[in-house]
Amino acid sequence: MPKPKGYLKMPQRQANLIGKTQMVLHTFLENFPWRRFGTPYETHAKGVQQNILNILAGSAVEKDYERLIDSLESQAWLVKLSPWGLKVCLALLAEEKANKAWLLKGMRTLFEAASYSAQSPQAQAFKETKGKALKYGIFKAKLFDPAFDGRMDDEFLKISKTLDRHYLHVSVLELFAANRDLIAGLAASADAETAKQAALLAEAIANPKQYPCG
Repeated sequence: MPKPKGYLKMPQRQANLIGKTQMVLHTFLENFPWRRFGTPYETHAKGVQQNILNILAGSAVEKDYERLIDSLESQAWLVKLSPWGLKVCLALLAEEKANKAWLLKGMRTLFEAASYSAQSPQAQAFKETKGKALKYGIFKAKLFDPAFDGRMDDEFLKISKTLDRHYLHVSVLELFAANRDLIAGLAASADAETAKQAALLAEAIANPKQYPCG
């Protein structure tokens, strides 16, 4: 699949750090401005935060995982939260109480949704400008920073919330690409279902489905 517009190749050393350096997840969840990511359908994203906390506590059922992915994937609901949600999902893969098979299955849905959107007529018609690319560069720097603690000042929050939708899909694809080795490594898991879902996701990333868009 050709790289979507706005796809910025990361230095290999930086990409390797994504999988090797775990962010402090609890701190990120506490600092992240969940209440500032509202939509006409939801006044805030506190429900997403609660689903994640349930997963961390080991009290989540499969429906919690599905609800989390549905919220992040839905184009009408919390799509602006998708890149940050994926960042959290990648961190959850290192958590002992998280059901990695359910996570990986849901993450494949996020990948396929972003891949589809990146091939859409709207994506093909997208016109990148220096200003748009600069804004995305600022956004991406924090998104890919494993030390980012979730705090957003008003200036960055405005960038994050007004970023062109095209870049939301691009950033999700780039996060998956940067963590491909991490995901592929889980295909060797002793848990059969985790290994299966990791292999399916790794294959989807390596060979994205081509959609007859437009």
